[in-house]
Amino acid sequence: MRTRFDSALRRGGCLALALGCVVGLVACGNSNGDGSQVVASVGGHEITETQVNTALERQNGIKPDQIEAARRRVVAGLVEQELVLEKAHDLKIDRDQRVILNMEAMKREVVASAYVARIAEGASKPSDKEVQAYYDDNPALFSQRRVYSFQELGITASPDQAKAMQADLAQMKSAAEITDYLKAKQIPVKATQSTSAAENLPMQLLKRVSSLKPGQGLIVSAPGGFHILLLVAAQDSPVTEEQARPTITAYLMTQNKRQAVEKELASLHAGAKVAYFGKYADMAASAASSAHGTVPTAEASQPTQTAQAGAASAVLSADSR
Repeated sequence: MRTRFDSALRRGGCLALALGCVVGLVACGNSNGDGSQVVASVGGHEITETQVNTALERQNGIKPDQIEAARRRVVAGLVEQELVLEKAHDLKIDRDQRVILNMEAMKREVVASAYVARIAEGASKPSDKEVQAYYDDNPALFSQRRVYSFQELGITASPDQAKAMQADLAQMKSAAEITDYLKAKQIPVKATQSTSAAENLPMQLLKRVSSLKPGQGLIVSAPGGFHILLLVAAQDSPVTEEQARPTITAYLMTQNKRQAVEKELASLHAGAKVAYFGKYADMAASAASSAHGTVPTAEASQPTQTAQAGAASAVLSADSR
């Protein structure tokens, strides 16, 4: 007779699939007795259409003409999964303490994620006025959007070296002068050329780059040293509000979802009694702001940037030559 852990393993475990045979292909689940059509049977255990549909819901980007093929792949995966589960059950792997703990942790994550998703779904849709305001407040991304060409000099240096060089570099008037200076200092330099549209630059960097003229540049902090970005050219490529509206709406919607989740988490913290012990006792002071790190939140990233960068520490007043 199967244990309660076998049932949990079927619904959400997927741990036995560390073998790699069907990870990411199918969702775990057992027959739920709802009268769903049986599509396959393994050792008397039925695999149902409901399980297939549930697995398909977890796969994104399936085109209408690919659904039937995807269904067949899911059925094959569920059959293979059941074979693995049967063998794992025979070996009592489902009773291994590490497996049990992992299943419980996964269950917690699934339930918490479902709750957070429900809160996020209740977030309000941004108004037309909010969309227009975002467009107007970010001209460098839209009405004054540009495509930038850079010469980038990557410098490897210690924090002390970087600090000492920045004042000197800010007085340089050409890339050649900068290169000669770095060679004299025997500082490793890697020179590259790059082209990037405004939306592909980190927001903090874009704010500085958008005010530069060709020939000017920025010193930007980076792990293990710093970069010098010399602006070679900037081509105007504006985006109208109508063109930007879908992207802005999606971004603001994501922001609203994040804020809804954060508000709910703050409310939960305010109404709960949380205590920390031993070496974690000092976490009590910052519990409200940091405790949600273990709870999945609605992701929100700038629709027009790919990463955050260190703030520019100097402007190079180089004349283009």
